[in-house]
Amino acid sequence: MTNVTSKFNMISADLIWYNYGGEGVHFHEKMQLIHVGGNIAIGYEKGNGIKMYEMAGNEGAWEIGTKDRVIHDIYDDDWMGDMPVDKLLNMTLLEFLVEIAARKTRSGGRIS
Repeated sequence: MTNVTSKFNMISADLIWYNYGGEGVHFHEKMQLIHVGGNIAIGYEKGNGIKMYEMAGNEGAWEIGTKDRVIHDIYDDDWMGDMPVDKLLNMTLLEFLVEIAARKTRSGGRIS
């Protein structure tokens, strides 16, 4: 199995949701993301799943939330919420699918 995080760096980014009027910050917290290169990163948002972001801001001051663009996401109903993003990225596809199936089975959820 290839160690994905040895190829990429963990970075800190600000998850920011702005007020609807565009004035002030409604929600703000730090997130750990895997920096793929340029302004592209992969992360996990609790309740929203795994996402690939085109981040806003500049290197060292990256931002996701209101100003990012989500390139791709895997919505998960929070059944992977306790797993750190670096562990998710170090799983093979087979390990990931088996873990999803096991967690959904334990929770009584359907596998779609």
